[in-house]
Amino acid sequence: MSVDLQQLLNHFEPISLNDADKARLMNRVDSKFVVSVDKLEEILSEIWSDYQVLSIDGVRNLPYRTKYLDTPDFAMFKAHVNGKLNRYKVRFREYPLTGMRFLESKFKLNRGRTIKKRISRQERIPEENEVEDQFVSEQTPYNREDLETKLYNKFNRISLIHKRVNERITIDTDIHFSLDKEEWKALGDVSVIELKQEQFSRHAGFTRILRKHGIRPVGFSKYCIGVSMLYPDTKINRMKQKILLLNKLTKHLS
Repeated sequence: MSVDLQQLLNHFEPISLNDADKARLMNRVDSKFVVSVDKLEEILSEIWSDYQVLSIDGVRNLPYRTKYLDTPDFAMFKAHVNGKLNRYKVRFREYPLTGMRFLESKFKLNRGRTIKKRISRQERIPEENEVEDQFVSEQTPYNREDLETKLYNKFNRISLIHKRVNERITIDTDIHFSLDKEEWKALGDVSVIELKQEQFSRHAGFTRILRKHGIRPVGFSKYCIGVSMLYPDTKINRMKQKILLLNKLTKHLS
């Protein structure tokens, strides 16, 4: 990775975690874009005056850890890649710099909106307990006891918060997947950009900048890509095509 992200991010005004949380957008419309990491220098240089960057203890490219749950037969994965509307994801999300850890559900509505719910968890608390059972059963059509760990994911994330409107941009890089947290498979020099808005606007300034660089929205799920990379027998033609597309876009994905 030849781009010095930290140097690029130094141009942005920092924002604290408490202030950034005011624009969490738990009910939102998402637009995702996939570009090579090298392209970020051009993109970030055009938006630094409009956005603040989340900074924790001086770190602006923050580490994230995720554990994804699914049914034994990958019901949530299959629902996503088959284009089913009103679909779910269940995961544990950990923020190593702060020690915070959450059990989260994501519900993708047929109107294109994403509703995210979460409860705080602690690593020392056994995962199979009544609180988690209740959360999963209330937020999804699944039972916690029917879900199992499918894969682990780690990456670094830049979080940008617009100064004037309720809008966030996240940029994920250094994306890796693992079955056991021992051996990791890298996605390559890929950056996944997600624009999060209260209401979708194709005329948003950031969207126009990406369009100027020839970057268009593309469906992307780290969980589905990870499953396709680590569980070859689960591959569906649509995911094979997605990996070929990513390879074409970035020239780095193996």
